[in-house]
Amino acid sequence: MAILRKRQIENLHQLSGEELGEFLASLPITKEEMEAMFEFIEDELYETECDDTAKFAMQFMLNENLPFPKILAWLNANGGHCDCKIMQNIECEWRKAFPED
Repeated sequence: MAILRKRQIENLHQLSGEELGEFLASLPITKEEMEAMFEFIEDELYETECDDTAKFAMQFMLNENLPFPKILAWLNANGGHCDCKIMQNIECEWRKAFPED
C-alpha cells in the first residue's frame, strides 16, 4: 500500500513560529509573491468562471517571471490543480495562518 503524502498546507495555522518559518523557507516563492498570486487569481475569478485550469496562476507566474514548474508542482501537491481549487484548498488555509493585517 502506498503511503499518502499529507498536503503541506493542511494544518498550516497550527504551526509554531519556528515551524512556520521552515514552511515559508520551503516554498518555491516568497510569502509576498504567494499572496500577490492569490490576489491576482481572486480578481480574475471575480470576472470569469474557473475553467478547471490554472491559467490565471500561470499568467501571474509568467507576468512576474516566476519558476512556474516548481510553483505548479507545489500547488498541485497541495490540492490546487486549477484556479478555483487554489483559492479553495490553499488560499483559505493560508489566510488562517496569515490573516490580513
